[in-house]
Parts: sequence; structure tokens; C-alpha cells
Amino acid sequence: MERPFKFIEYKNTQRDEFQLTEGHQPTYALIYIKQGSFLLKMGGKETIVGKNECAIFPDDTDFFRTVIEHIHFVYLKFRVNPNCPFNIPIPFGKVKFKNQKRFLESIKKYEELADSKESHVVYYREHLIEDILLQAYSENNSIINSKNNPLQNCHDTTVKKAVEFIENNISSKIIIADICTVVCTNPSTLNFKFRKELNTTVWDFITELRMKKAKDFLISTT
Repeated sequence: MERPFKFIEYKNTQRDEFQLTEGHQPTYALIYIKQGSFLLKMGGKETIVGKNECAIFPDDTDFFRTVIEHIHFVYLKFRVNPNCPFNIPIPFGKVKFKNQKRFLESIKKYEELADSKESHVVYYREHLIEDILLQAYSENNSIINSKNNPLQNCHDTTVKKAVEFIENNISSKIIIADICTVVCTNPSTLNFKFRKELNTTVWDFITELRMKKAKDFLISTT
């Protein structure tokens, strides 16, 4: 089975200021602060990320960040693997770990193995970072439940607009081409984004929402 993430780059570095202070990442990224702190504004929230804390950045969300106190940090770039049969909706922004010991042990072990080129070490190293992302997912209640709130952890504006259109027109005949016209994309791209963000296809999402509406009518009406 394909793994949910593909890891691209590792850096252990220091900065008085980020090379990119605003905009968005070309890939997903995790920053773990070993020393110092920085201000982060993303998704309408403002926070300070300090020593032994981390932030996760998506590849499609604008942010602003600036160093408060000289930072020494671990920087990991990764991307979502589109060939993985399931989606892991990890949280973004400053991420708090309930089991801080487990998180720190994984990061430190990764650093110890960072320079190795041996294939089994590389595999284990990627497992460590995957475990950190899975820990972030499980400890921050990042489970998408399409029956309650399909956009709880969605960061893609195209998907958000498409879901809004579907919900507003669920009682009418919906054609995927019409959705694509509204959100300015094509069916292939839209389905890819739905799989990435909501772990479903556009048509399956529509069908599930209609089934939920029908169930609600059966329960609440005569």
C-alpha cells in the first residue's frame, strides 16, 4: 500500500528572519523550533511558535511569519501522496501535542539519523516523520466527518466553494460540469481536490449528502 506522504527535504538551520515571510509554501512543510520564537498569522489566526513547538504549513494557504527571537529550527518538506487510497487530514498552523515526550523523541531520533544514506535508515526516518503527522492528526481531533461538517479541516478554497454550491442546490439536479463552471476548474482537478481534502469523489459526496437529507426528512416529517 502507498504511504500517505512523500518526504522531500530536511534542514537543520538558523535564521534571524525567514527567507519567505509571506505568501504560501510550494509544498507542505513542518517547522520545529529548537531555540527562539516567531510570529505566525495564518487562516485568520495569530500565534507565537516558540521553543519545542512546531507549525505545519499547507501548500495552498497564505501566511505571514516573522522571527521574534533568533531561531534554530528543523525544517521538513513533504507532500501528500495522491496514490495513497486514504487521506490523512493533518492540522495546520501551530500544532500542540498532548504527548509532548513522544513528539520530541521522534524529532530528536530523526535528527540523529538525518545524514544516513542507508535505505533501511531512510525508511525508518520517514516512518518517524509520518508518525509525527499521524500524532498531530489523532491528538488534534482532525477527523473529517462528512455527515456533520465536511469542511472541518478543508483548506482548499475550490473545494469549499464547490461544497457550498452543492449544499445550496442539493434539492435540484446537479451536474458536475456546472460545479466546475462555478469554481473555475475541470472535473478531473475537482475530483482530485475532493479526494485530497474530503477523501471522496464529487459524485459520492453529492450522493451521501442526498441520502442524509432523505434520512432527515424521514425522521422529521410525516
